[in-house]
Amino acid sequence: MTVLVGYTRTAEGRAALHHGREFAALLDAPLAIFPLFDIDAATDWPSPELLEEAGNQTQFLSRVPSSNHAAEELLDLGAQIGARLVVIGVRSRSRVGKILLGSDAQSIILGSPIPVLSVKAENHEH
Repeated sequence: MTVLVGYTRTAEGRAALHHGREFAALLDAPLAIFPLFDIDAATDWPSPELLEEAGNQTQFLSRVPSSNHAAEELLDLGAQIGARLVVIGVRSRSRVGKILLGSDAQSIILGSPIPVLSVKAENHEH
């Protein structure tokens, strides 16, 4: 049973990775990281820094070019790999911001049949 981290290149994404690694160790489970951002040919995925931070036993998942949103892809992959826990980073946003921009975190939390751990970053970069 895998611990699946929804990763972003933000302080919240790093917090999700940190807590995901801790839970994977506690559960003696593999860790998988899914990018919640678009990957193109110019994107360095996974980055050398992320490879070092995540450790050798980590599986790096890729986005599939499709019409699905990142949250839907993460949930589909979570079911396929038998994830036991999904870990995501969250940040506070105004109501208007949520309406205009949507929220992958909200979609994951509300739509996941797998338990979701949502974490906040200790230091905000915004």
